[in-house]
Amino acid sequence: MAKRRRRQTNQTKLYTFLTERRVLLLRLGWVLIIVICTFFGYTNGYPIVAEGQTLKGILIGLAYGGGAFMAIVISLFLNRKLKGL
Repeated sequence: MAKRRRRQTNQTKLYTFLTERRVLLLRLGWVLIIVICTFFGYTNGYPIVAEGQTLKGILIGLAYGGGAFMAIVISLFLNRKLKGL
């Protein structure tokens, strides 16, 4: 008689799917981070631009968006280093 093969569980299928597409998921994560930081900077700079202070609004938007991006990048970097990756 033929031996029966053990069926793969859904968890192992999901794990193999995620490991095979790791680069794609990392790129998607970075795109999501950049979009969120851009919207954060936009929402903080737009009211100042609407008042008529264009340059000040743009600079404040860039500062808030860039600051949020740097905070996320630093937290991801520290998280990876502390995990030992």
